[in-house]
Amino acid sequence: MVLPLLLITSRAFALEIHEIRWSFQDRPVAYHFNPVTFLIENNQESPFEGELRFQPESFRGQPIGLAISTSVYIAPHDTKWVQLYPYFSESNANWTATWQEGEKQNSKSFLAPVPVKTKAIVQLISTGSLERGLPGIKQYPEEIFPPLTDAVDSLETVVLDHVPRWDKARRTAFIQWIYLGGTLHIFQNTQGEDQVFPETFSPLDQNSSLIRYGQGRIIRHPQKINQLSSNDINKLVQSTQKKSKNLSDQADKLTEGYYFNSDSGYYPHADIFYYQMSDEEILTTLTEMSKPHRIWYLNFFLAFLYLLVVGPGYYFVTRLSRKNHQYYLWYFLGIVVFSLIFYVSGKYSSNQNSQVHSLMLASIMPDQDMILSEWSSLGMVTGGTYEVTHKGEEHLYAAYNEFSRVNGVCMSGSQGMMYLEIPPNSSQSYLHKYRTSKTGFAVSVESVLKNESGLETLALRIDDKFPTRTKQIYFLAGSKLYELELEQEQDRLVFRGRSLDITSVLYSSPQYQSSAWATVSLTGTLKLKEREVDDSLDQLFPVLLSRVTGFSADRNLKVQRAVEGTGKLLVLGETPEILFLKSPQVMEKKGHVLYSLDVPLNE
Repeated sequence: MVLPLLLITSRAFALEIHEIRWSFQDRPVAYHFNPVTFLIENNQESPFEGELRFQPESFRGQPIGLAISTSVYIAPHDTKWVQLYPYFSESNANWTATWQEGEKQNSKSFLAPVPVKTKAIVQLISTGSLERGLPGIKQYPEEIFPPLTDAVDSLETVVLDHVPRWDKARRTAFIQWIYLGGTLHIFQNTQGEDQVFPETFSPLDQNSSLIRYGQGRIIRHPQKINQLSSNDINKLVQSTQKKSKNLSDQADKLTEGYYFNSDSGYYPHADIFYYQMSDEEILTTLTEMSKPHRIWYLNFFLAFLYLLVVGPGYYFVTRLSRKNHQYYLWYFLGIVVFSLIFYVSGKYSSNQNSQVHSLMLASIMPDQDMILSEWSSLGMVTGGTYEVTHKGEEHLYAAYNEFSRVNGVCMSGSQGMMYLEIPPNSSQSYLHKYRTSKTGFAVSVESVLKNESGLETLALRIDDKFPTRTKQIYFLAGSKLYELELEQEQDRLVFRGRSLDITSVLYSSPQYQSSAWATVSLTGTLKLKEREVDDSLDQLFPVLLSRVTGFSADRNLKVQRAVEGTGKLLVLGETPEILFLKSPQVMEKKGHVLYSLDVPLNE
């Protein structure tokens, strides 16, 4: 009797989740948005249409983090892949999927694998394919390849031996992923013929053995996958792991840097504290800027004054009052007066305008799409549930707060948005990745002259979409930053001879100075000294510069690099209104955006 009851129970749900795929290699990549894909079956006679939510939980079963929501439609007795895009840190929390069936809410829990620090290398396979699996390389179905560019960021390398049958969204995400630094290995098909890609897959339609596309590479191999030796496969895997390992090594150096070296008398690797800030550290810094700040000494003084009134004050009133009603009159007046005083003090002893502080990176694609990364913190004076939306075609949101509950829900994709519950006089930070179409600017090289030490002259023509409120304009060539001046009357940028080594900019933060750090006596660890909050976003320019250029502490930046065939135009400006969140409740908006555009240097 027990077995039939179990079978009946297992069929009680209209929906059944048969499979879950964590990212591309069955383990999510830490500090990235990762695709989490469910294979769901609808067992009922009618179609299922509803909402699926996915949310992390503490090991005590309490919801933490932001709930991720998506709309689901599954035909009767059909199965469907459903994909969500959560942001992962290094912890492996419990995650719960919930959905509504009639008046009943059903759920299923999953324990996430421990996230890894190295990005994934996968072999894309087609539906029903019997392709050979390569040792050390995961196979990933092309039909569930994410249609959002920023959802592919946890992927390092792709192996391909056929032309994927994708819609425009997946083709765009794949090609833009390559441009932003991905590596694609193309092998011959099963008949031993070179792959022929249609024009819609440009630049994959070129026949060169090595194609450099933006920051990425496309490598064609004159052989089939099943002709690879074990040594070839190991080289392929190791080249990817070596590239990703450099990033995890930086985290180890960051940990070492917190401890004082008594022999040398300084903190090892202290130079990487500032310009390699994590997402959490960036958001924490912005939170200090945006949260409402009260004049606490005034509130403390008023509280002390109130204690004097209710203590000695009421005592003397009691002694001097000849009638009881006089005492109650003074008592009532005291409460009313101090209630009004505390109300006015609470309302006007802090900044009254809700505000947002934002940092953004904007990578401009060849088709003038912009891929943006945003770190923002909302400081709200009035509590409530707020809708956070942005203009754009694709959106991914995360309210980064690993161990505390965040009351809210977010949705991804073209209609992506976020609902956040923020208490009065508090703040909430969030991470946002998105794409906007045809919003980037373009430049053309008017003149350029290079020598052994770098650039001698450079002039660039700009178009009418060039940012108007610029703060700094640089051209990165080799390891030097060349300062450009804007000549608005002639619509061009000109190099006047002033250049900087990139290290001098990365190490320019006041937090890099040794006087800004103190040692904890009990643990010997390093921490920042208490200081007044700097509301200037200019201090975070080295952080943006490090992110967009990829320069890291384990690379010797003092060695002069040769100027290559492509440079990078970097424009730091104030965030335009069109890129800020759309919210009438936020009165003050402060932000910086660093635009990045690859420019071919043709002499």
